[in-house]
Amino acid sequence: MVTINLTLNNFSELPALLDVFGCFGNDYEYTTQGIFRRKIPPACSICSTPMVHNGYNPHTKQGLGEIIIGRYKCSNCGSTHEEDHSFWEDLKALLYDSFNDFFKLLRYHNVSYEGISDIMDFIYPRSRSTILRAFYKEMEQETVPFSENIHMVHYDEQHPKEGRCQKYRLTLLDAKTQTTIADDLFDDKSPETIKEFLRKNLDASEPVFIVTDFDRDTLIY
Repeated sequence: MVTINLTLNNFSELPALLDVFGCFGNDYEYTTQGIFRRKIPPACSICSTPMVHNGYNPHTKQGLGEIIIGRYKCSNCGSTHEEDHSFWEDLKALLYDSFNDFFKLLRYHNVSYEGISDIMDFIYPRSRSTILRAFYKEMEQETVPFSENIHMVHYDEQHPKEGRCQKYRLTLLDAKTQTTIADDLFDDKSPETIKEFLRKNLDASEPVFIVTDFDRDTLIY
């Protein structure tokens, strides 16, 4: 197993260090300076001369952490080599995948993208647009069974004025025929108004897929 050299400052971090480096063999070490490297440097890939330790390169992800990876240098031809740090990229990918699962769960419970972003401020800040892109990237990989019986409609809102009074026009279009299903004017666009508009103009006994924009103020239930 990898040799982990501890100090009083990082002694309590041993379980976490073992989780990260425990899969490496006895020829690797984690030094008291926090450098991950091989105990005995490898041979030069160019001239096969044994290399020597030659400092380190830090790999940092803002807000997440930093890993310090050892470097080696050939005493014969002068070429340099950095220890493989693909495990660091794998750890970041694992974390982001867990975030994506979290996003999907919150969306399943109708939490808005803005709301998810506010929650993530307590964990690892993610903007609304970043969450939206991650969610749609995940959805592109999902296999959705095709059904010819789904009624697909487009929902749209406009905000005309009647004199000095603000009005709200709610519109439903049939995606297949491109014909207008409903086009009504309301004094407000509260969730109750939208739900009543949908109930009145859509058949609740058949599956319906509603396409809308990503306006943060649009509430579809």
